[in-house]
Amino acid sequence: MTEPMMRQPNSTAQTVATNMYKSLTSSQPGLVSNDSDLTISVTGNDSVTSTRTAVVSYKAKSTNIFAAIIGMDDVTIAGSATAKATAAPNIDFYLALDTSSSMALPTTSAGITLLKNTVGCAFACHTNKIQAYSIYIKDNATFSVVKGNYSSTGSGADTKQQIDAAGTYVYPNARTAADWNCQWGSQDICIYNADGTFVSSYWWAVNRVINLRMTDERLAASSLITAAQNYAAENNTTYRAALYTFDHKSNGKTIAALTSDLASVGAAASNVELVRLNDQAGYGRPPNGEAGTEYLFTSFEEVLTRMSNVMPVQSGKGTKDPGDTPQSFLFLVTDGMSDENIGFGRTMSAMLSQQVAQCTAIKARGIKIAILYTEYTAESIAGHSQVAAIPNIAPQLAACASKDLLLTVKTDQNISDALQALFARAIARARLTQ
Repeated sequence: MTEPMMRQPNSTAQTVATNMYKSLTSSQPGLVSNDSDLTISVTGNDSVTSTRTAVVSYKAKSTNIFAAIIGMDDVTIAGSATAKATAAPNIDFYLALDTSSSMALPTTSAGITLLKNTVGCAFACHTNKIQAYSIYIKDNATFSVVKGNYSSTGSGADTKQQIDAAGTYVYPNARTAADWNCQWGSQDICIYNADGTFVSSYWWAVNRVINLRMTDERLAASSLITAAQNYAAENNTTYRAALYTFDHKSNGKTIAALTSDLASVGAAASNVELVRLNDQAGYGRPPNGEAGTEYLFTSFEEVLTRMSNVMPVQSGKGTKDPGDTPQSFLFLVTDGMSDENIGFGRTMSAMLSQQVAQCTAIKARGIKIAILYTEYTAESIAGHSQVAAIPNIAPQLAACASKDLLLTVKTDQNISDALQALFARAIARARLTQ
C-alpha cells in the first residue's frame, strides 16, 4: 500500500489487490485459482482513520510432478496474508539552531587553515570590539572589498568609504598616529564599523566568502523548509514549522512561531545570524552585556527549557483520527559543546546528565528529538581545555536524541544535505508493518 494508494478509497485498494493476485497466479504454470477461492478484505482508512489493513485469503490447485508421485491429479494449496500500512502523519516540527560563537568555524579544512593563517584562530569571531585583532589589509589587491553605498567624510588620513549596508567603513590609510591598531604603513587598509569600533574576523570571513557553519546552517534551515513543503504536498499531509535560535541563556530568539506558512519560515531562516559578542561591555559577554557571564555559550539548559515550554504537553500521533493532533518533532542543529553556568561554574563540556534528563522528559511526552551534530574537531580548538570533552559529545547527544535520530556532519561535508537526510529519516511515510 503506497502513499498514493492510501489516499484512495478501500474499494479501489481492494480492486487493485484482487487484480495483483490474479496477475501473479495466472503467470504460474500448473496453478489454477477460481474467484470463489479468493477473499480480500480491506478495512480502515477511507479518510476516517490513518491506518489501513488488508487481509488476503486464498486457495488454489497446483498440478505438478509431486502430485503425480503420490497418485493425485493436483495438490490444494491455501494460505492468508495480512498487510497493514499507515498514512504519513501530520507533523509540527520545531527547529532550533545553535548560533553561538563556535558556529563560526569554517565547514572546510581549507577554510580552517585560511582563518588560522590570517587571524591566528580557526573561528571567525563576531564582536563589536575586536581590539588588537582588528582587520587591517596590507595589500588591497589580495582582498576584494564588497563595495556598496559610498560616502566620505573628513580629509587626509581620515577619508573613509562606506562599504556595506551595515555601515562598515574602510580607511585607506592609518586614521591617526595614535591608533596603534592601524599604523603599519601608508598602504594599510583599516576597516571599522560606523561607530568607530573595529570589524571582526567574522566580517572578513563572510566577505572572503569562506563557508562557515553559521552561513551553511542558515542555508540548510531554509532548504529544509523547502523540502518539507515538497514532502507535505507529496504525502498529502499538513506540516507546520517553528524556528528558534539559541546561544547564551539570556539571548534565545523566536525567529518564527509555529505556523503552516512554511514559506515564511524559510524566508525567516535566511536571515538568521550569528550572535555578536558585546565586548564593549566586557570581553565575551552576550549582547545584553550581562556582567559575570563572559564567554558562556552554548546553553542547552536554556534551549531545552524554552522548547519544553512552547511544545505541546503531549504530542499527538499525526493521524486523521478524530481528536488526534500532529506529531511533534524537535530538531536541534548544534556542535554539542555545553558552555554555560548552571550553578557550579562554567561547564565547557559535552551535554550534562541533567540536560539529557531534560531531553528524556521531552521524549516522555511523545515528542521526538532529532539532532544534527556539526562535529567538533580537536584541531579547531587545539590548546583549549574543551578538547578533552570532544569524545563525549556524540554519546551525550545520542542519549538526548530519539532512537536513530542523531546524525553527524563532519568537516568538508554538506550541512544542508545532512539536515535533509535527518529530516527524511525522521518523518514517517506509509509503510508495510506486517
